[in-house]
Amino acid sequence: MTPFLWLALGVILMAVEILAPGFIVFWFGLGGVFTALLVFLEIIKAEEMQWLFFFSSSLLFILLWFGYFRKKYFKSEIADRDPTLTELRGVCIEKIEPNKPGTVELFESYHGLRNWKAESLEVILPEEEIQVVEARGIRLIVKKVD
Repeated sequence: MTPFLWLALGVILMAVEILAPGFIVFWFGLGGVFTALLVFLEIIKAEEMQWLFFFSSSLLFILLWFGYFRKKYFKSEIADRDPTLTELRGVCIEKIEPNKPGTVELFESYHGLRNWKAESLEVILPEEEIQVVEARGIRLIVKKVD
């Protein structure tokens, strides 16, 4: 393949990441761009070697991102939290105990949902009012409202 085809493939794959989030397709696009560079510099000529370099470099980029750089530069604790949910109030529906999640219903709908799984460091009984302290993914951390 020509370097321009590899470059086009790389750019298209990087653009597809917008439609298919997950940050995996992007690395195949980067592999395509690097393959284009090596083909342009005539370091890789055989088409089989081009494909081998494309897949191995893409895999290397994925492993580097998920295995090292993402953990180093993007702390997962912060990335998983949704600050817009904090301080919302609701009521406990299913008893919550430390290390045993329950269910809460928020007074305001958020993302079209009112009922959420919740955890707490204290025991919260049904019908007790709660306040969201933080959100970790799809699970809320709540406390009793006094």
